[in-house]
Amino acid sequence: MTTAKTYTPTEFEELSATDKVSASDRLYEGLGELLTSVAGQGLWNALADNDIVTKHFPNAGKLTKRGATTKEEIPVETDALVGEAIYTRPNGMAYHARKWGTSQNADVEVLRKAREVGLFALLYGSPGCGKTALAEATFGEELITILGSGDTEVGDLIGGYVQTPSGGFEWVDGALVQAAEQGRPILIDEIGLIDTKVLSALYGLIDGRKELVITQNPERGIVKAKEGFYLIGATNPNAPGVRLSEALLSRCLLQVEMTTDYGLAKKLGVPQLAINASQNLYKKQQEGQIGWSPQMRELEAFRDTATIFGTKFAVENLLASSPENDRAIVAETFARVFGEEFRPAKI
Repeated sequence: MTTAKTYTPTEFEELSATDKVSASDRLYEGLGELLTSVAGQGLWNALADNDIVTKHFPNAGKLTKRGATTKEEIPVETDALVGEAIYTRPNGMAYHARKWGTSQNADVEVLRKAREVGLFALLYGSPGCGKTALAEATFGEELITILGSGDTEVGDLIGGYVQTPSGGFEWVDGALVQAAEQGRPILIDEIGLIDTKVLSALYGLIDGRKELVITQNPERGIVKAKEGFYLIGATNPNAPGVRLSEALLSRCLLQVEMTTDYGLAKKLGVPQLAINASQNLYKKQQEGQIGWSPQMRELEAFRDTATIFGTKFAVENLLASSPENDRAIVAETFARVFGEEFRPAKI
């Protein structure tokens, strides 16, 4: 009687695939191909269609194809939020609505809808790309605005005691409390520059609690956010000192990067050469060569300055307003596009 050879795990691992099947067949004829078929179906669906299993187990039926019954997801389709082409800001200036991402939804109407359903927003992008303009065009005179910085304190948001003419002190609500109690939208501009410990004061208003406990004034008690309260944060993520905590990001579920619409700039009368130079500089900024490029605010100013004082004056003025560290590249780019050298304006 011949005794079947046994293998240690190491020895078996070193065998070829054919020898492994042959060794398995000594325990049960066909065991090797059976194991291969069952284990391999997840890698190759054709293995589930063969008759290996039914050969060994006639009543077993076919192998189950993993993932074959997965339901196809159907994209959700909604009507586009179109709105108007132009909105008027409180200062009387026109704001031209833009598409949100690749959708047909107008940015102004997206923010208005987000306020209705309680999706707080975070707008980020370079200065002058239209973050504040969008918020003002969306909510008009109803909007409360506060400009953040590294020096912003809790009292600037919540409020504090101020001295009265008689020498006493009285409590005055901050912008955040006013917006919550009056059910109004609030724009916290440069929110990324505010210390994260200070910003923690507003978290209760923009999560499920929708309330703010004013510990600085126990008599003031708990402020409940009324219907209509809405937070919009705006920041330049590349500015020195910007910090955006996970706590803030997880509560601002509507986030979008704002950029300059060069096509719109052309429609608004900005000279094409200035647009070309700005696009080149924006590409350099994205590549990390420079930290600044002209945005819509600078382009509109260029248009107006060129109309009044001439193109050369406008270029020199733009160079003078550019950051000193980037000025040489900005000047070289404008010189290449316009075909002549320029120097920053000096008196």
